[in-house]
Amino acid sequence: MAAEQPAASAYTIHADADGTSQLAVSSLLARAGLLVAWQRPPEADCLIAHAGWLEPSVPAHLCMAGSAALRWLRESADPTALLAEASQRGMRVVLAKAADAEALRIWLDGSPVALGVLPDAHSDADILHRLRMHLLEARAPLASVYGVLAEVFGLGVLIVGPAGVGKSELALELLARGHRLVADDVAEIRALPGGLLEGRAPHLLRDYLEVRGLGVLDVARMYGRDALVASRRVDFRLELLPVRDAPTDYRARLAGLRGSIDILGQALPTICLPVRVGHNLGTLVEAACRDQWLRLQGHFAEEAFAERQQRAIDEQTGPQ
Repeated sequence: MAAEQPAASAYTIHADADGTSQLAVSSLLARAGLLVAWQRPPEADCLIAHAGWLEPSVPAHLCMAGSAALRWLRESADPTALLAEASQRGMRVVLAKAADAEALRIWLDGSPVALGVLPDAHSDADILHRLRMHLLEARAPLASVYGVLAEVFGLGVLIVGPAGVGKSELALELLARGHRLVADDVAEIRALPGGLLEGRAPHLLRDYLEVRGLGVLDVARMYGRDALVASRRVDFRLELLPVRDAPTDYRARLAGLRGSIDILGQALPTICLPVRVGHNLGTLVEAACRDQWLRLQGHFAEEAFAERQQRAIDEQTGPQ
């Protein structure tokens, strides 16, 4: 039976979910790892709502000019007119390989459509996949959570708690044990399709950890670049609370202080750890992650223990 619901987090700030209204084309391409040489750069206020293949009859805002579309344009009577109509219906940017860019540049002459040339090393499908993935991320609902996000035994652990409870010190201990840091102080969490929550550090805080008494620490230089991970799925939430503030329940002796909390419409499993002087929080977090893996595989220790106890009782009170 589940223990008392851990205290609701007071550390979440919801942000504007409509990332497309703030995402410029060049920023999108850079985040997707695509190096573009602009033959005609996008306008300063050119924003992208969605990406697709170049189909003048059903234009996307940002298009990848594949071989089939270019062949169709070459065989058409007036490619310039088709592309002009597409631009009137919302097409703003066309990306093409170097071999195809010259023909597109001629056909787009006089239109406001931006034209970017991509290296031939990328396949058309890979380019479009990257664009769609990063657009999806940009449009995903976003919440900024005050806390630490770490990767422990392959699980994304969101560590929250009141100021001064020891979140950053715990992150430092986890780094010393060989685990990896995603974000310190603030984690940006996005809700992705499929019920997934993904977290990363804000750009200004990335790669750094602030510990009271030590100040700001450069994690990459101290522990190596492999001690950092850019983003991670959030698998469960760990709430550190002083003993006086932690919920109490007799069932917690078996099941722990477990519950769930809603973040961006997703139920995130939560564990509450009362913080006492002398507790080794690093060991407790590692144990929580190992136990979480077992739970994901369908093994619940408290249920197995209760079944063992019941069998022992049944054997002692067998047929009279």
